[in-house]
Amino acid sequence: MRFELFSTVFVSYLVGLCAAEDVQPGTMTWADKLKKDLFVNYDRTNRPTQHYNVTNVKVGMSVRHIDIDEVSSIFTVSNWINMEWTDEKLRWNPEDYGDLKIIRTSAESIWKPDLLLYNNAKTSNIDHFGLTDVLIYNDGKILWVPPTDFHTFCRLNLRLWPFDQQTCHVKLGSWVHDALSLNLTLNTKPGVDTTDDESEVWTIQNITVRHNTVTYECCPEPYVDVEYFFTVKRTSSCYVVVVSPIILILLLTLSVFWLPPHCPEKIVLNGIVMMIATALLIYFSIQLPIRYGNAPLVVIFTITTLFQTAFGATLSAIVIKICRIKHTRPVPRLLRRALLEGRLESMLELGCTLLPPYEDKEIEGNQEEIGDVAIRDWCRLAGLLDRGIFASYLVMFCIAFVWCVV
Repeated sequence: MRFELFSTVFVSYLVGLCAAEDVQPGTMTWADKLKKDLFVNYDRTNRPTQHYNVTNVKVGMSVRHIDIDEVSSIFTVSNWINMEWTDEKLRWNPEDYGDLKIIRTSAESIWKPDLLLYNNAKTSNIDHFGLTDVLIYNDGKILWVPPTDFHTFCRLNLRLWPFDQQTCHVKLGSWVHDALSLNLTLNTKPGVDTTDDESEVWTIQNITVRHNTVTYECCPEPYVDVEYFFTVKRTSSCYVVVVSPIILILLLTLSVFWLPPHCPEKIVLNGIVMMIATALLIYFSIQLPIRYGNAPLVVIFTITTLFQTAFGATLSAIVIKICRIKHTRPVPRLLRRALLEGRLESMLELGCTLLPPYEDKEIEGNQEEIGDVAIRDWCRLAGLLDRGIFASYLVMFCIAFVWCVV
């Protein structure tokens, strides 16, 4: 009986001793013990290998959101940067630590590659990466996937705004390590994940990557960098409001010349067109930056139309004056034969409803009818002037449209 009791107590003691060795309340876990052993003499400011060895860093990118500020010419890309490298100081045998093969720790506690954005638009902010934890594997492999926002300068071509396509680039590289100590390689093809992207202004058309090795004048050692080129296209449907007033201006400008030559509403319609064009130019000045030699075609078209409308308003005033004053002299014979007695008038369907039709033989000796005939001829000449301006404006608008499309 005493032997059985002793055996039971002894077995219970051994079980408790084994359990205490595995996880002791109030003491370190295997992960705690591993971190203590790994970081006891660890210096995170030194590269984790011998000075004659090269640290290879694999770089990848997963794009989440893009945006372009046209006024400041800044391209913004929100992404996750995937970086992998090997830290020779952070290796262990999993069998010595309870078969632990991976640990997670703060990125501030280990050495990290000093990747910086070379074409950074915000030089006061060089801490691009978020302070997320890193994964450390037992063979020394480090995996760090921090979120980041890159702000770079981008040379914009707004010629075809608002249906433009832009190409901007992001250039990453080490700031102090040359290619003999830190080498950058491409991990995977750039990915695009816009599931949570609420912006519909820009659509990514293509992303290309280029690996560069450059030797600068200051230093004989080569330096490596990685460039990501983003080709994006503006696809926002809200910019239809820009095209609609332009079409309205075009139609109203041409409609002015189809009103009767003596109609005073021609001046009013020209004034309305000029007000619409002016308001549209004010909108463009707010939305778009002012750059020499890179003005959008819609702005050039609107400015040209504004001057054409002002010139058309002047011609309309002249045409109205011609039709409404009392003419005592007939249209010069040469001008009448060239314009009013040929096929040009019939082709343009000109006519004047102010006076009834007449025949030249009926007006001989009748001075009153001669005055009426003069008024009618001058009115027909004013209508011909209107149709001629309409034809010239139509040709100019067609040329401008073909030029914009091509």
